[in-house]
Amino acid sequence: MDFKNKLFDIAYLIRTFDEPIFKKNIELYKKNNIIPQLTCILTSDDAGSISYAKGIKNICKKYNINFVLDNVSSKLELEKKIMYYNNDNNTHGIIVMYPTPFNIKDTYFMNLVSIEKDVEGLNHEYMGYLVQHEFYSDNENLRKLVIPPTAKGILYVLKRNYLVYENYFKINGIYPDNLFENPFKLEGKKIVVINDSLAVGRSLALMMLNENASVRVCQKYTDYEDIMKFVSISDIIISAVPSEKFIIPTKYIPENSIVFDIAFEGNFEYPDVFDKVFKISPKWNLVKKGNRINDMTLHRLISNLFYLVNRKLPENDLRELKNFEKNIQKAGI
Repeated sequence: MDFKNKLFDIAYLIRTFDEPIFKKNIELYKKNNIIPQLTCILTSDDAGSISYAKGIKNICKKYNINFVLDNVSSKLELEKKIMYYNNDNNTHGIIVMYPTPFNIKDTYFMNLVSIEKDVEGLNHEYMGYLVQHEFYSDNENLRKLVIPPTAKGILYVLKRNYLVYENYFKINGIYPDNLFENPFKLEGKKIVVINDSLAVGRSLALMMLNENASVRVCQKYTDYEDIMKFVSISDIIISAVPSEKFIIPTKYIPENSIVFDIAFEGNFEYPDVFDKVFKISPKWNLVKKGNRINDMTLHRLISNLFYLVNRKLPENDLRELKNFEKNIQKAGI
């Protein structure tokens, strides 16, 4: 079965939008003698955390970012490491691998990470800004606020595809695939998010609400039949249930819907689901490396790091960067 036309072209979005903007950031850092550094703190031997740390290391190498990997084995040690890197002038961003195994809520550690170093945007101050629909920390809209990278990655795939389709329409007078409207317009769309974690489901729901979408959030206490009802009436379906037992039957997937399968185990029926969707980011092992949703997540993590580094740049450089980003968005087709 040929389902390539159903896949999001994430590699294209990264190449068109991220790479030129990241290159511009790095040029400004060299001009100001800044070497970005990201510190990753492993809290367990969890295979997923180790794999994610490896991915972060590789993308840091790609963009000439110093990467520091540290390990802890206790609550006290993690507290000390966070405080150390909070005060380390060479460190621009800190990412802690959650969940931690230390019998205390992870939000305790999330709030220990300084907002000046919080590359994941999980500190309660950033969460508050997200609730209030704030994008910038200054009146000139030059210094961007940080939001969780996994949720941000999904939103960016949708919003950048929206830009691509709008730019295509301006040139050709029609949308791609002879569509009468932009399928990636979020306003008024019905969206179901099956996950309520702070880093994914809750953050993503807030982001979608901020885009004027109609959002339903499901979690482990939501009745399975109710979840399927929500799925069956949704334009966009996002599932991140970390269990191979949770599967959404294809019969509930609306025709021409948009699907994101974030779970490592996969939450949909393959290959049947491809017949129903308009676009999909499927289970990771069904897509080539470089075109997975995780690749977009990693690039959003780096963009968050750059937001933090940019707070040290002169305002003239930030204005130059802002104008550059606007031109890239206008040119993206």
